[in-house]
Amino acid sequence: MSSNSHVSPEYLAANQGPHIITIITILPSVAFLVVSLRLYTRFVVVNNPSYEDLTIVLALVFSIAMSICQGYQVKNGMGRHIETLELEQGINSLKALFASIMMYNFGLTLTKASIVLQYIRITVESTLRKTCRAFLWIIFMICVMTFLTGIFTCYPVAKFWDDRIPGGCVSKPALWYTNAAINIATDIALIVIPMFIIRKLQLRSFEKYTLGLILGLGGFASIASVLRLKTLHTIAYATDVTWDNPGAATWSAIELNVGIICASLPTLRASFARALPWMFRSTWVSSSPRTRTTYTRRNESVETSRSIGGELIMHQAKEHEYHAPSVMGVRDIPPGRVFEAESRPRPRYTLSRNSLV
Repeated sequence: MSSNSHVSPEYLAANQGPHIITIITILPSVAFLVVSLRLYTRFVVVNNPSYEDLTIVLALVFSIAMSICQGYQVKNGMGRHIETLELEQGINSLKALFASIMMYNFGLTLTKASIVLQYIRITVESTLRKTCRAFLWIIFMICVMTFLTGIFTCYPVAKFWDDRIPGGCVSKPALWYTNAAINIATDIALIVIPMFIIRKLQLRSFEKYTLGLILGLGGFASIASVLRLKTLHTIAYATDVTWDNPGAATWSAIELNVGIICASLPTLRASFARALPWMFRSTWVSSSPRTRTTYTRRNESVETSRSIGGELIMHQAKEHEYHAPSVMGVRDIPPGRVFEAESRPRPRYTLSRNSLV
């Protein structure tokens, strides 16, 4: 990996490192700010934290860890031609690449888990809840698969970063393309599931489309997943690994951090509604500290929605039974009646029927 006297000085001086550092610094910083605002909204504004908040925080931790690994790659020559590097630098860069792949897989899994947990929280339709839970297990099984295949890409493991070691490796292009295809498929599922969540809601068409868009934001990271495919092809067949790797590294950072940001955006409405109430007006605006909830008639089995403290909660009223949530502070609702229940006093600020926190 020593310098080659037959190449130009411009070739040897080329360095993509500063561009990489800019991306892997800005994106996690924006994700950190958005997640911080999400936690403020959930813990302070509406006082309703949940498990999806924990998973998105863990996803952010792995995103930051991935950026640290990528920064270490840059320190050891990523973004420069391999001819300009010492052997030890190239090995250290590939070790950091190995670690960043693990961080990427864990972060992406936790981001998707956070989105699915949010889906489970806002729907009570039995079949859909079971589907979401099954999908959650599928996501975790995919994580285990990608972790094991990532660890044992080469045998022995150290051959991944030091090709001088005797042994062998599986087909990296086949492995990476397979993982990418599975990743894109799960992203598409994250976009499709909200369509089933909102299909029974008694909302106008425009409101259904808006709510579906909000719920499906987390799946839009699939765009970055598709764009990342070309860079995977480049790195899979690269002979100048440290020079060709920046594309895959930066698109991985974009995909993971955009996923975290999009997964958190739907939860921020209550904070924006409190700060800018004039921008978040809708047909369900609370002008008093109490929010009224109407339940369905007998023999109906449809989902209705209520907004309490800026949170959208959907209920399914069935003839045989219905138990009011503890937050309502009311008794069990007998079947066959139409009546209104008043919630406990809440802070005075604008609420929306399609706010999600």
